[in-house]
Amino acid sequence: PDSTGINRIGRNSFRIQKAHTLSLVHNHILCKRPTLREMASMKLVHLFRRYLSIALTLFQSLFSRFFDFPILVKLADSFLSLYFLAFCDLRPVTVDLDDGETTVHFWISGHRRISRPNLVMLHGYGGNSKWQFVHQVSDLSKSFNLFIPDLVFFGQSYSKNSDRSVEIQARSIVGGLKKLGCVQGGRTSVYSISYGGFVACKMAEMWPEMVEKLVIVSSGVGFTQQQKTAEMRKHGGDCSKILVPQTPMDLRMLVKISMNTGLTFVDWVPDFILSQFIAVMYEKNRQELIELAKNLLEREEESELPVISQKTLIVWGDKDKVFPLEHGYRLQRHLQSSRLEIIKGIGHAVNIEAATTLNNLITSFVLSV
Repeated sequence: PDSTGINRIGRNSFRIQKAHTLSLVHNHILCKRPTLREMASMKLVHLFRRYLSIALTLFQSLFSRFFDFPILVKLADSFLSLYFLAFCDLRPVTVDLDDGETTVHFWISGHRRISRPNLVMLHGYGGNSKWQFVHQVSDLSKSFNLFIPDLVFFGQSYSKNSDRSVEIQARSIVGGLKKLGCVQGGRTSVYSISYGGFVACKMAEMWPEMVEKLVIVSSGVGFTQQQKTAEMRKHGGDCSKILVPQTPMDLRMLVKISMNTGLTFVDWVPDFILSQFIAVMYEKNRQELIELAKNLLEREEESELPVISQKTLIVWGDKDKVFPLEHGYRLQRHLQSSRLEIIKGIGHAVNIEAATTLNNLITSFVLSV
């Protein structure tokens, strides 16, 4: 070979040797064993991770056990009671009826004034009277002597009676009002929402001398069985899950179909708090509440339009997904002495979404001559 070939071989040998050396260095770096300090540090990290994992597991277990008890919701309920007492001049009263067979709990004005008319407030499904009327009682207490019952099997009201009809609700409320002196020497009007509207209409039918005026808000009074079934199918078909929720998902569904404000408060409330709310509001009388709902849906007589002569204000949200607005028109056509007020952009829960507007409508209507 010529000198050029020798030089080429030499250069190639140099490159191979250099590559081999770099490879050894590279392998030496990759396979470098940790020092004693590094090994001790790694053991410390492993121990830390292990004990941290144990601590987190214990904390999670204790945390979940702690919140198995409905402490937060009961605390909130107590604050609502304090609000009713301190800022709305309302006091709690329990009335026993039928030799103790039925107990009806009321919030009533602490200082009743003869110059003010009496206003009975009847809630719907979705908790007790405090939670449903918290946005309204402060304003309304300035113009009226308030009587706010928990309907039977809601809140602190209960009955041993097996009757689940609307009539037994009306009889219980009227019995309590009579014992409290509501009907003695004063004008009495009834404001009701949703399920409470059925009870209010029954009161007006059976005791026309007692009920002067009616306010009916978002109520399915007179809904036929076919209409009720059709509306339930739109939301899953099972009325017990909708009206008496068992899980946070059920409760979110109830709020979703009741309101038209997009994101609602339950969208950011954790599941464990919603579970507590369900435990406090529904678990004690769950079976009775389901029976009330089924009675309302299945009994033909509960679907009849009421025959009442009292002046009536009907209020509806135009985005109501529980009882559509056309039913408000139908109810207004049926009740001769009635007028219909429609609130734009509001769903079924007018008492929450448009409390101030609703309060103004109630006050002007009831106080008008």
